[in-house]
Amino acid sequence: MVRQRTIPVRSLGSMVTTPSAGELTAWAKTRTGVGGDLTTFHLMRSAEAQDSLDLPAAGGWFYGGRAAAATLPDAPADEVTDDIRAVESFFKNPWWSLPSPASLWQDPDEEYLLGYRRLLRTMRDNRVAGHIILSERRPASIELEFLTGRRVLWHILRPSEKSLASLLEVQRDIAIRPEMLEVLEDLMGSYTVRTIIVIDPGEGDLKRAAELVDPDNLLTGGYAPADQADYWRDLMSRSILPR
Repeated sequence: MVRQRTIPVRSLGSMVTTPSAGELTAWAKTRTGVGGDLTTFHLMRSAEAQDSLDLPAAGGWFYGGRAAAATLPDAPADEVTDDIRAVESFFKNPWWSLPSPASLWQDPDEEYLLGYRRLLRTMRDNRVAGHIILSERRPASIELEFLTGRRVLWHILRPSEKSLASLLEVQRDIAIRPEMLEVLEDLMGSYTVRTIIVIDPGEGDLKRAAELVDPDNLLTGGYAPADQADYWRDLMSRSILPR
């Protein structure tokens, strides 16, 4: 029998779809006396699906509306702290996925970035372990300057070699799809990589990644599609590395 190593699965967030009126009504009845809105619904549904993951994460791109409101000057923290309590009914000390400042505000300046950083700090003060910042493009230098740290993981959804290099300037953990492994290998001649998170690996992809880093520093990553109820379960079943 071939010996196998189970690779931990890390969530990078979830996509969501509009629920039916019946789903919302049924859910609202469970929240009597507690409250919540559509964002709360999406947070709880996507968190529930991750309850067996090694490293779950609340949120995703859909959390942008809440995050944008919370970065405004003098914005109250009540909605955000209520969100954290809702997610904690599924797992404690969650990581939290949300869009980057440039995805919420055109050309964010220092003042806006201070507000965004204040939001992250407020969440960490309320038991959020860290943040996954999602970006559709290479983050601006000022974003990386204000928002880089050991409790932040930047993730570019559709990276190029140049944008991956910009992240490796500031962080040693990187989340990539299998088709970018060759690009990453080339970049590792110039940058130090500690952990590789392979998103939606196919057959042989984890083995390829294990040739670049120690298997102890290898993770399977996922960003859940909105229409695949068994996504996480299927991903866990494929997160196997032959010894």
